[in-house]
Order: sequence, then structure tokens, then C-alpha cells
Amino acid sequence: MKRDIYDYIKVKRLKNGLVKINHTRDNEANIYKLLYDLGFRKSKLNNKRIYFRREGQKIIPTNFKDIKYAFLELLRNAEFANIPDDFNYSKITNWYHDRQPIKENGLFDHYLFEDLSQHEALTFRLQTDHIFKHKYEVQTLLTRFETLKFDKTVDKSSSICQNAPIYFKEIEKNKYLIFAHYNSEIKTNDGFSCWIGSFRNIAQIGIKKPLELKLIKENFYIDIDYHLVKDYIIL
Repeated sequence: MKRDIYDYIKVKRLKNGLVKINHTRDNEANIYKLLYDLGFRKSKLNNKRIYFRREGQKIIPTNFKDIKYAFLELLRNAEFANIPDDFNYSKITNWYHDRQPIKENGLFDHYLFEDLSQHEALTFRLQTDHIFKHKYEVQTLLTRFETLKFDKTVDKSSSICQNAPIYFKEIEKNKYLIFAHYNSEIKTNDGFSCWIGSFRNIAQIGIKKPLELKLIKENFYIDIDYHLVKDYIIL
């Protein structure tokens, strides 16, 4: 069922036959209720205002301009009931552009502000902050290595990644799954390469060149590349 246009605008008919469109505070509140029903929200993260849209269990980052545009699109598409048929519909969209009924004020916050859960805040940051996302992914993999009791050394032999920290775990007799942390001192440009290497014994790792060395992935990302190593270990 279409929404009643009179919930969002006030129409005044003058004696000279002209029609004026305006809106009241109640109309404005109804606009915010509608935007809420469409999934739009405002919140705060790290003392900064943010905007997002809920779609089922997902949150999708957006901005204030997109929120305003969403209502305008409904007006443009005439997705309302009881639209007066005795005046040009463009008067309604003109009212929107002239009066800008959606404002970032207390009423907007009353209907649209919503705190994010800890998980949602993390999801939002991963979606919108590529530096944070990179550091988070690196730390996640380092934590996995620790949890799974990977051994750690430095590649002094420069046969895998020169002077890089390497993390390794035996998968067969004298055969190891190896992750080299390249550019480990450059926290915005570091990452992991993944290898399988064979050594005479564990003491040679990082000191001597491997007997065999096979590159699995030059830039390993756990969320998209896990299938490459899942037969060897559960990350």
C-alpha cells in the first residue's frame, strides 16, 4: 500500500487558485520515520558521525547526501497515494529542492540515531577504512599463527624473503608450511607470502637454503586464499 503524500507535505490552496506546498514538524518527523523504515541510520564511531543502511543482517555505509536522495527518488517516482491531480506534480519536487525538509537536527537524530554493536562497528570500519582493514587482517593472521603454535624465526638466508620474520609449521616429515612477513616494518605496506619448503631439519629454517621451495601465494589473504592451505592446516 502506498504512503499518503499528506503525511509528508502540507498543501495550502490560495484564493487566487495558486497552490503552495510546505511542511510541518510532524511532516518532517514522518519523513524521518520513512527513512528509518527504509533502513537508514546515523551513528557515531570514534567521535565521528557516520551513516549506514540496514539491509537484513548487513549494514551498508552511506552518507547524508544519499539519505536525502533516497526520499527525493520516492518523490520523483510518485510513490505515494492521494497526490492532488489539480496541480503540476513538479510542485512537490520543487518544494523539496526549495525547502530541503531533511535536516541534520535533533529530530533527525531522534528517529535515525542508533548505536552500533561492537561487531557492527568493526564491520563498518573494515568496509570504510582501508588502512584499518589492512592492519586488522595482518594482526588476525599473526594471532592465528600464535594460536596454532607456529614457530617463528628470521630469514637470514634470504632464500624466502630477505631478513623477514617467517612463521612455519611442519605438515610432513621435514616439510613445512611457511609464511613470510614481508615489509614487516612498514605497517601500511606489509603482508604475507605463503610457501611450502623442505629442510634437513627444523634448525636450518631461516639459516640454510631449503632443499625444496614452492610458492603457494605471493600475497596471501586469509579470507580469499585459505583454500590454498586448508589441506595442510586449519587457519
